Amino acid sequence: MKVAIVQQQVDVRRGGAETSTVEMARQLAALGLDVTVVCAGQTARPFVEHNVTFLPVVCAGLTRALRTYRFVQAARALCHAEHFDIVHAITPCLAANVYQPRGGTYAETMARSLAPVRWPVWRQLKQLGRRFNVSQRFLARVERLLLGKYQQRVHVAAISDYVRRQVEVGHGFPAARVRVVFNGVEVVPLSPPERAAERARRRAELGLVHDAPLVLFAAHNFRLKGLAELVRAMAAAQPGRWTLAVLGRDDPHYYRGLARRLGIATRVRFIGAQAAIRSWYAAADALAHPTWYDPCSRVALEALALGLPVVTTRYNGAAEIMQPGRHGLVVDEPDNISALAAALEDVLRPELRAACRADAPRLHAQLSMARHARELRAFYEHVLATR
Repeated sequence: MKVAIVQQQVDVRRGGAETSTVEMARQLAALGLDVTVVCAGQTARPFVEHNVTFLPVVCAGLTRALRTYRFVQAARALCHAEHFDIVHAITPCLAANVYQPRGGTYAETMARSLAPVRWPVWRQLKQLGRRFNVSQRFLARVERLLLGKYQQRVHVAAISDYVRRQVEVGHGFPAARVRVVFNGVEVVPLSPPERAAERARRRAELGLVHDAPLVLFAAHNFRLKGLAELVRAMAAAQPGRWTLAVLGRDDPHYYRGLARRLGIATRVRFIGAQAAIRSWYAAADALAHPTWYDPCSRVALEALALGLPVVTTRYNGAAEIMQPGRHGLVVDEPDNISALAAALEDVLRPELRAACRADAPRLHAQLSMARHARELRAFYEHVLATR
């Protein structure tokens, strides 16, 4: 089976959907599929990595919107010319017969990105600013065409039930043409001695004793992923109960000030971007991800697969596989500070942490990218059989 995966950006340093695209392509190739990733690049020179062909498309332009427009048009022409059996679009492309909005639909993304904005005037200004984001508006238009006018040409692989609802309810897309292929991650567990060593090393860096409760937060968009709400929940919880380690490349200035104003500056440690996140999973006792929007959070899935309980929100598709009291807790709203504080206190209980660790081997298999790829291959076969 000859498969094209269309994704404009595939820089794994950006995280999220881009990292997942590369991992997914590798696992599909491992199943024997002929996989080509169509992406934007500086030169049109193909290259091969892990049996996956990367086919860059040069899309010059002075603006991001122009480069995006040219990429979508060029990708469409290339996919038609190469006669792929499956065109699996992550960036919306009208050549697609499988659409997988790994970041959720553009309509939901734009709506939820405004949710953390508290002040009505600032919210209106943000909404106005959306009108000038020509690249996003263009991609949203292509997505509407895929899910509307051209819906009989395409099937949707939703990475969570949350995304399925966005497609079916938000766009009126036929349920018969949607299948939930739950998200997957590639994460290799540390051996017990390695885990113990990494836990001791990271905690020594923070000046923490072995059994001092440590909560991990890892994201690159601090506002959208609920860091402000998490810091407020820390201040509302039992005094001195736990320490928070913040990983990510976002600017921490506002959040440092917030922690200082709330009197908990010494308990919030800003680590910066980290490539070796597995050692921080080993060091922590729980992951906090009180996100305003996440179609199916990779960091939450990785934590669960490694036996780390999670506190998150109903706006995270990853919450769908969590069993309360076993894998962590799900709060309704990120800004329900008292509920978030109570959930964090509860998830640090030794009994819950032990239950999550005990279920880690099963979750590791269930949440693997290899399983995701197998289900995608079966979906491709269904699409070809019904075309």
